[in-house]
Amino acid sequence: MKAPVILALSLLTAVPAAAAPPSRRAEDVCLVDREYPSGPVLNTFVLQDVGPVAPTRSIALHGLFFTRTLKVAAIHGSAAVAADGTVRLGLFVHSSAASTNDFTLSGVTAPDFSGDLKFDADGDFRPDGSLSMERVDCSTITIP
Repeated sequence: MKAPVILALSLLTAVPAAAAPPSRRAEDVCLVDREYPSGPVLNTFVLQDVGPVAPTRSIALHGLFFTRTLKVAAIHGSAAVAADGTVRLGLFVHSSAASTNDFTLSGVTAPDFSGDLKFDADGDFRPDGSLSMERVDCSTITIP
């Protein structure tokens, strides 16, 4: 009588482990905006310790921003993943510490965060332009 109960309990504890999605470690995500396709990089965003994204979930983002002038600024924001897998990304760049103004970015991107982001550079909550973000290998970036 004990053997069937032990077998049943061992099967029950094995099922949730098998059904759990594979975990993914946090990773850095590096994005650049170029002057023109394949041209020099104008803006670099290094999102640090980005956790896994999943539909109907949001994650916090933080990291570094810098332009060709190599003035580093802190960034923070969040990403929310829609049921279709696209990402709604929002970032705040604290660049007035070493530059002229803080600014925000937001947009709908691919799951790897590449795509067009609109920016508001004057604080009126209306887009002033857009950046075409391309994901790049973080090992190719030197943080000043």
